[in-house]
Amino acid sequence: MEKNYRIRITSGEHTLELSPDSPCRLLAGGLSGFDCTGLDVSVRPYASRHGGYPERRRFAERELGMVFEIDADEEETEVLRRRIVTMMNPARTCEIDAEIYGVRRQISVIPCGEAVFVRETMHDRPEVSLEFVAPDVFFRAAEASEIVFRDPVPLLTSPLSFFAGAGMTTGIFRTTDTTRLFNEGDAACGIVAEITADGGDIVYPGISCGEDFIICPVTLSDGDTLVIDTRDRRKNIYLNGEQYFAFDRRSTFFSLPPGENVVAVLCDDGTEYIRAKLTYVPLYFGI
Repeated sequence: MEKNYRIRITSGEHTLELSPDSPCRLLAGGLSGFDCTGLDVSVRPYASRHGGYPERRRFAERELGMVFEIDADEEETEVLRRRIVTMMNPARTCEIDAEIYGVRRQISVIPCGEAVFVRETMHDRPEVSLEFVAPDVFFRAAEASEIVFRDPVPLLTSPLSFFAGAGMTTGIFRTTDTTRLFNEGDAACGIVAEITADGGDIVYPGISCGEDFIICPVTLSDGDTLVIDTRDRRKNIYLNGEQYFAFDRRSTFFSLPPGENVVAVLCDDGTEYIRAKLTYVPLYFGI
């Protein structure tokens, strides 16, 4: 096991940290499911010739396990024991924030087994075993990546020189409707695009990635905001915070494949009024 690690499990208002500096310390071989998850692959044989064809190719459900000891006095040990028991509630989703091998990643999990406390005698340190299952099998980057499509460009130079009555220009807004971004993860990930009308109307706004696009048949007035979310299990469109159920029938709620992607903000009219940003969180097969 790595000497430097930190695993923080959060369930509601309760938090449990495993690290060399905390009372809860991993035992040798005490982590499972963090490196990679199982594969679910099956091949169906051809009826009259050699070999077969792939029937199913997918990642299996990710199961994670932790085995650690509690090194504390009796009073603190009992406080931690009660906290662990409370946190292992299958009705609640826990968040795991893990920093191992020099990288930090996160995953949402559900407790799927009772907390097991083992002591050879009542005076020994308890050895604790926890089990979780992850509905979304991939780990997430700890921080989202963000692309801003409209940003201020400074125009001030040095030395400064101002003429009477001429005023002063401190900068301009540069509008960029296309960007190249790199998904450094192992799997395709969804995006959240936020398009705001600033100073005028935007007619039929949308976003594209390669040949895939999402276009909404709406006109954004000054101050209106359209949010397009293509993340798995969260796919939706919001207009000024309310769900918006209209989009071009040719639209695709696309994901960003691993590697370089060209993403653009679209509209039929009003490009100069677009203020947009795009966020995405790379996904990884393991830590």
